[in-house]
Amino acid sequence: MPGTLPEAVATESPAASTLRAAPQLEDRMRISMKPQLQLRSKASLALAALTAVSALGCGDSEEEETDTCPAVDGYTVVCDDITADTSWSGKVLLRSLVFVSDATLTIAPGTVVEGETGSALVVSATGRINAAGTAAAPIVFTSSKPAAERAAGDFGGVVLLGRAPVNVGSGNIEGMEASAASSYGGSDPAHNCGTLRYVRIEYAGSVFGTDNELNGLTVGGCGTATTLDFIQVHKGLDDGVEFFGGTAGISHLLITQPGDDGLDWDQGWSGNVQFVAVQQATNDGDKGIEADNLEDDNDATPRSAPTLWNVTLVGSGDPAGSQAGMKLRRGTAGHLNNVIITGFPGEAFDIDGEATAAQVAAGTLTMNHVLVFEVGDFSDETGEDDDDGGFDETAFFAGVDGAQTDDPGLGDSTSRTAPNLVPAASSPAELGATPPAPFDVTAKYYGAFAPGAPAWTTGWTAFP
Repeated sequence: MPGTLPEAVATESPAASTLRAAPQLEDRMRISMKPQLQLRSKASLALAALTAVSALGCGDSEEEETDTCPAVDGYTVVCDDITADTSWSGKVLLRSLVFVSDATLTIAPGTVVEGETGSALVVSATGRINAAGTAAAPIVFTSSKPAAERAAGDFGGVVLLGRAPVNVGSGNIEGMEASAASSYGGSDPAHNCGTLRYVRIEYAGSVFGTDNELNGLTVGGCGTATTLDFIQVHKGLDDGVEFFGGTAGISHLLITQPGDDGLDWDQGWSGNVQFVAVQQATNDGDKGIEADNLEDDNDATPRSAPTLWNVTLVGSGDPAGSQAGMKLRRGTAGHLNNVIITGFPGEAFDIDGEATAAQVAAGTLTMNHVLVFEVGDFSDETGEDDDDGGFDETAFFAGVDGAQTDDPGLGDSTSRTAPNLVPAASSPAELGATPPAPFDVTAKYYGAFAPGAPAWTTGWTAFP
């Protein structure tokens, strides 16, 4: 069927099978880490070095120095920070939280990076990543566990940090102790965090505190020179992708079966976005999009105000669930165009809070050509339930230019192994608005995929 995405083939990690076959070796390889994914401290490294020197000075000692980062056949094993230009190819095993600082990390097409529990890749504001895969050879970040045992939250995911403006001045990315390497935000709207192209991120979102997980892809304070294109985030424990301020855009983004929201933004993000699809799993996940300006100050500046074109949000289709299409809250602005929202048991969207409703009144929060099909009714927010000063979502939707409630004809959009998110050729989704430059001006249709055309997800995505 045109547009049907390929079914994934799961394989067991050689590194995982090696460790399973030798539990004693695994014990010797285990690295002691602090609760919040810290690297080994300088003090512990110094103590290890002193111990080794002492052992060498005692001629009668039979103790051997323990290798805390041993080699694994067929893998490049990474335990420490990257502070000089480095290239990865083939298979890479992440054993800890690895920061890229004052250097560029280049990852070759087809590279598979497997993360152990407690590991993540963080590109600091002084570092850069060049991970340019291809449709035939995508770069994959995944769990190091055997294929049959992999699950959401097996490793931390990928974090990009930069010096573009955020409305908290400067921040420290959630889940990490404050340090120069984990800080983001500044005054350079064009800051270049690097390139992710044809990249898959699977089973990310390590938990390291109550309600505190990393996302599949976390982007903090990255600027317009950053390239994020053809990215899939699959089965993350928390959000698929979250932007913390900055001006970076993203295109050709597929988020499948996230544990929480699909696309999340806050802290003044204002990127350009085109071709985004989110598919929620049954009895899991929350909103297709959750959007904030700032929780502590809904009117902080710069205000979150991204522009999105060609978006498809697919719920589980389970009427007993509580998923909803979009929650726009805490003073966010933004522009949502050519959107399909379908299969959510909750409401299509919620304008939450008086500061957010004020953006609608000011024309800084808009919707244009939105198709809603098989979703729950808008909530009756009256009395104590009124959280937006009496804003009427039903009346607002009725006034949206190009509002539709017809079937977009997506096919089997809720399949967990081969979802078809492409509208039928004769679908009413054909008649969308025309995006302006610098967006793809030919995408004159509702949703992330051209009706009846091959899907841009074909060949490089997977659904294990």
